[in-house]
Amino acid sequence: MIDLHIHSTASDGSYSPPEILQMAVKSGLTAISITDHDTTDGVREAIEYGIPHQLEFITGVEISAHPPAEYSDMGTLHILGYGFSIYDRNMIKTLRKLKSARLHRNPRIIEKLNDLGFSLSIQEVENICGPGQIGRPHIARAMLKKGYVSTFDEAFDLYLGKDKAAYVDKFRLSAKEAIDLILGAGGLPVLAHPGIIEHYYQEHNDKTLSLNNTFEKRDKPVSQDNKPGKRDSSLPPNNSDLCRQNCLPRIENLISRLSALGLAGIEVHHTDHTAAQTQMFEKIATKKALVMSGGSDFHGDIKPEISMGKGNGSLNIDHELYRNLYISVDRQKQENPATEKLEINLNHTFKSKSLFHNALYHSSYVNEMQNPDIIDNQRLEFLGDAVLGLAVGHILMEKFPDMKEGDLSKLRASLVSEPALASMARKMDLGRFIYLGKGERLSRGGEKNSILADTFEAIIAAIYLETGFKNTYQLVENYFEPQIVQLSLNNETEDYKSMLQEIVQEMGDFTPFYSVSGESGPDHDKTFEVTLKVCGIETRGQGKNKKTAEQSAAAMAIDLLRHDSNTNETAIDK
Repeated sequence: MIDLHIHSTASDGSYSPPEILQMAVKSGLTAISITDHDTTDGVREAIEYGIPHQLEFITGVEISAHPPAEYSDMGTLHILGYGFSIYDRNMIKTLRKLKSARLHRNPRIIEKLNDLGFSLSIQEVENICGPGQIGRPHIARAMLKKGYVSTFDEAFDLYLGKDKAAYVDKFRLSAKEAIDLILGAGGLPVLAHPGIIEHYYQEHNDKTLSLNNTFEKRDKPVSQDNKPGKRDSSLPPNNSDLCRQNCLPRIENLISRLSALGLAGIEVHHTDHTAAQTQMFEKIATKKALVMSGGSDFHGDIKPEISMGKGNGSLNIDHELYRNLYISVDRQKQENPATEKLEINLNHTFKSKSLFHNALYHSSYVNEMQNPDIIDNQRLEFLGDAVLGLAVGHILMEKFPDMKEGDLSKLRASLVSEPALASMARKMDLGRFIYLGKGERLSRGGEKNSILADTFEAIIAAIYLETGFKNTYQLVENYFEPQIVQLSLNNETEDYKSMLQEIVQEMGDFTPFYSVSGESGPDHDKTFEVTLKVCGIETRGQGKNKKTAEQSAAAMAIDLLRHDSNTNETAIDK
């Protein structure tokens, strides 16, 4: 059983990505995807936390988009993306733009609610819902918590839903832009829950809103024996039943239109799809050679009636669907590697494409190909290690002319370490372009530090062989500039503790006392708080490690001591 439509605290879900991974394993799921709204932060957190070995995981996102003009009455479309690189630069840039638009939208919603007589602030919403991307569902939860509405749905029905008193429209991509974004990042775009697209059940003649709501409520997929997937036979027929037949061609035409724009699949299985709809979309997907996807649209406490993997009890999606989706993603990457994107990220266009590709050939790929003309990148990796060591060493010699040999060696070792080079490779989106054998691809080899670092070294060697050391040195200097700048700042601040020690010794026999007073954040991204007590004052510093936190506390203590010293001198002068 699988679930490829799950929301985390990174958007409007109530469970964190690590919690989702643990729940998926306990629920017996074999494959999942976290598909948060307009963000991949949840996917990134899940990967950094570590995917359990018994669970397969594919990257995901759900992007809100405007439909093509001729289907504008269908409201907002949701385009799911699967199997793309979360390090794609255009994806990162676009999702940041969407996040920024959401941040500007929320205060306007709050302002409208307060104009209606409520008393609510963004800070209250964050306090109630916790950290993460804030949106309308979080505001609805805050309204429920404060007693302004009796149910979560009521907040949308009366205030937050489209065209309601506190509704504020948001910036969206067009359907084509969303599809192109996902394809450009190496993924497959899939139309989410086509069975609940706005106006799907409405006839083409004008209907009142109340009548449409009646149709929707009467057509809920429940039966007298509470088994989902059936409409209650005790209800009389309604126009919505007839509309299914009338609207089918239009929905199919929409899917055809989106397919022409690059849409690769349909979310056939969904919690809110009836059995008849599921069969219908299966036929459409087969007819149009589209990939099939499916998931519960799990949100946690926001939609407590929906459970992961099972939806409202009717879902039981076979692992074969995930396998077919993964194969389609993999096939697309093999057929269109788009390595020119990597050249843009490297800021270097290779004259010799064979040398470039040689640097990307992992041994697992070469062993699988059994082609004597295809050589793995291990020899290039060997050379690249030496070239990087020389270039980085030269850069450090110039940047830190007064630093001792031992300290320079430590800095170079940290800059060219496996984790550091892997981090560099991720920023360049290198992983998606590495040619890997099937086994390594299935085990997420493109995310492994060792493979990323080795391939980055091979790329450096290829650039060196093609252009010589001078050009390679300049590129390496550009690549490592942010890290070098940070090292310079660290080097300047490393003396705060020593400076403080000298100051207090001049004042008398005082010894600074440092203690860890707090830790926050997940294990992979902790923030430490250190308390410093000295000379009758107390300061607190924070940092990503204890040493940085201590330096921060020492810097604040120096400022306080100097301020007190200046104050005393002024008083004496008077």
